[in-house]
Amino acid sequence: MSFARKLARRALGIRLDTVPADAVHIGRRAFADTVGVALAGADAPYLDALEETLAIDAAPGTVTLWGRAGRRASVLHAAMINGTAAHALDFDDCSTTMGGHPSAPVVPVVLGLAEVQGATAGRALEAWITGVEVETRLARGLLPHHYEKGWHPTATLGVFGATAAAARMLDLDEEQMAMALAIAVSMASGLKSNFGTPVKPMHVGHAAYNGIMAALVAQRGMTANPDAFEHQYGFFNLFNGAGTYDADAILNGWDGPLEVLSPGIAIKQHPCCGSAHSAIDAALRIVAREGLLAADQIARIEIRTHERRLAHTNRSAPRSGLDAKFSVQFLTAKALTAGRIRLADFDDATFLTADLAPLLPHVTATGHREADAYLGCVEVVMKDGRTFNDSASTNFGRGPMNPMSDAEVTDKFIDCAQAKLGTAAAETVCATFLALETDSLLGPLLARLSGKGA
Repeated sequence: MSFARKLARRALGIRLDTVPADAVHIGRRAFADTVGVALAGADAPYLDALEETLAIDAAPGTVTLWGRAGRRASVLHAAMINGTAAHALDFDDCSTTMGGHPSAPVVPVVLGLAEVQGATAGRALEAWITGVEVETRLARGLLPHHYEKGWHPTATLGVFGATAAAARMLDLDEEQMAMALAIAVSMASGLKSNFGTPVKPMHVGHAAYNGIMAALVAQRGMTANPDAFEHQYGFFNLFNGAGTYDADAILNGWDGPLEVLSPGIAIKQHPCCGSAHSAIDAALRIVAREGLLAADQIARIEIRTHERRLAHTNRSAPRSGLDAKFSVQFLTAKALTAGRIRLADFDDATFLTADLAPLLPHVTATGHREADAYLGCVEVVMKDGRTFNDSASTNFGRGPMNPMSDAEVTDKFIDCAQAKLGTAAAETVCATFLALETDSLLGPLLARLSGKGA
């Protein structure tokens, strides 16, 4: 039996009536959080370029483009736009197993298909759990080498999560889902060389689009090599390489705890690259103890994070607001001097403030090889000779050991969505997501995501 068939069999074994209730509520939160950050990211200028390229005005569809002024598109094109918007701010949820963002490539798929089908929340939640389990369990056997080699797992593995989720929404059987996964092997892409550019969020939209495409063409009889994963020139050998992956680690343990429960899905508190969160949190610990630090009174800042994280966050002179989201130097300095990281901190015209510009050349970042790959250490030396130190270990946000409360999730949603929906409507929409019953129809709720007055 091919790897794709074995993976499909396990994915189809996930049933909403047998998963723990906590997994369902985590799914509700993932829907709300992903939609919220997508609404905040809906004004990214490159989304206009995507819409124009896809000729959405000339060929409208039935799926809501979240926060895009009432426009609609086909389920494929909506997945591209909404998926890109969901990752535009790098504020979407995270998985330590995956080394990336599990919901952004999956939620636009299940909600888009739900809107087309008139599906229930239960069907969408089951598909979301399936998609996240597939992509994160692939990561079990491929990371860290896959990530260190330069691939962007949110996209290269997310396409399989999107495919599996779409297959569940389309009610594909085992053979069809296996074929869809094999088709998706040739549609996996996403390189870390484009981190800090608009192409990174487009990776996610592309993964969502390709996941639906793979499932739809498999439904209509398209075939691929069933051995596309394990073939000599297949996914495992080309994307990782011989001796750097473990297929058994992917296939084993499906009768154990769901990945969405352990190690869980972490919802981001800071709207920037998760690899910088430990340093930010260490800086905020200093602020909590010492108060805000004046930039012109700081002599230097020294940061230590794991070298795996530093590889893409060592940006001492960010060139744009988006680039600053990946600069551990900028983010740490901002946390020390402002006491928080806000969405408004990454406006291209204003991100490099007058106080931070002269400080950044005095902020250094080095890599460590500690067993705790999430450990971030910060030392601040003031011009008057005082020295402040602290550290933190943040697994890409808060995991199940320190989860965000529903109230905190709601606050984040309102902050992200109020510009598009209005504050009162944002609060109502979030509350509706968090209270979804399995038999709730999603269409009316999704229609409200167009924008104010929808």
